[in-house]
Amino acid sequence: MKDVNVRFLNESEYEIWDEFVDASPQGNIFNKSYWLKHVCSNFDILVAESKNKIVAGIVLPYMKGKIYRNPKLTPQLGVLLEPRDPKQKYSTYLSREIELSEELIKSFPKFNQFDYNFSYNYTNFMPFIWNDFNVNVRYTYVIEDLSDIDKVYSDFQYDIKYQIKKAVKSNITVTDRYGIDEFYEINKKTFDRQKMQMPYTLELLKNIDEELAKRQKRKIFFAENNEGKIIAGVYIIYDEKCAYYLMGGADPEYRNMGAQALTLWEAIKFSSTVSKQFDFEGSMVRGIESAFRQYGGTQKIIYNVNKSNLYTKIAIDFARKNKNWIRKVFKV
Repeated sequence: MKDVNVRFLNESEYEIWDEFVDASPQGNIFNKSYWLKHVCSNFDILVAESKNKIVAGIVLPYMKGKIYRNPKLTPQLGVLLEPRDPKQKYSTYLSREIELSEELIKSFPKFNQFDYNFSYNYTNFMPFIWNDFNVNVRYTYVIEDLSDIDKVYSDFQYDIKYQIKKAVKSNITVTDRYGIDEFYEINKKTFDRQKMQMPYTLELLKNIDEELAKRQKRKIFFAENNEGKIIAGVYIIYDEKCAYYLMGGADPEYRNMGAQALTLWEAIKFSSTVSKQFDFEGSMVRGIESAFRQYGGTQKIIYNVNKSNLYTKIAIDFARKNKNWIRKVFKV
């Protein structure tokens, strides 16, 4: 494209990128430079510019061995595009979208693996398919309008409402008076119950939490029983566009008391005061997907785009099948 220049940004230009993230329909908090600095050691930002203005871009976090993939606790990245001009024909916009995406793809660094989840607001994957990338489907649920919180509650399934009322009748209360250490402990109990290793360290969470708290971009909710014991927790992050259910946990001894549902409901109510939408950051695990579905959100497709050489694919398949053993042995 004659009018487009593709290049990597310098760190001194990250503020310009963050402004583009705010404007882009695909932009979210996970694409912000301050988030990336705390969840991964290395990342590049590749942009397409026209008339000295960013019109498209992609964040490219990477690991040793030329492995390009989403960092921990970072569910959505991918290509970001400038907003569509309302006067622009849809077909013209699609053509521009394809051209910009292909320009970015041409400039990707050499990799052994490329594996990213894209925003559900990016849907035109033909440029990636034409360039031999694999595109897979994942799902999340999003409450698209938090402006009427009573309607949000009315859209909950009966079982969720029942759990919330049960928790209230059991004198379970929700508070935000604890911090990241207490949250890590309740979060860990969920993984312990499933005999799984924690996928992240307390140190990583503390680094992220400190930055988010400073920017007023996170809130931690805890459920206490009538003895003051923490029995559930929900960690959300948010910007003006959307709040995200990033992490959660519950004490297995009290799983049937409705504490998790009540805590999540309080998190959703708070989110309605700071953001427009609530994203459950859905799971492909049947039991988790079913639970999130009951909160009445709209199902959204998140596309995973990946491409690997043969040897890397074999190594990754082994790692995925043995991830708990690897985390236990290597403490990663």
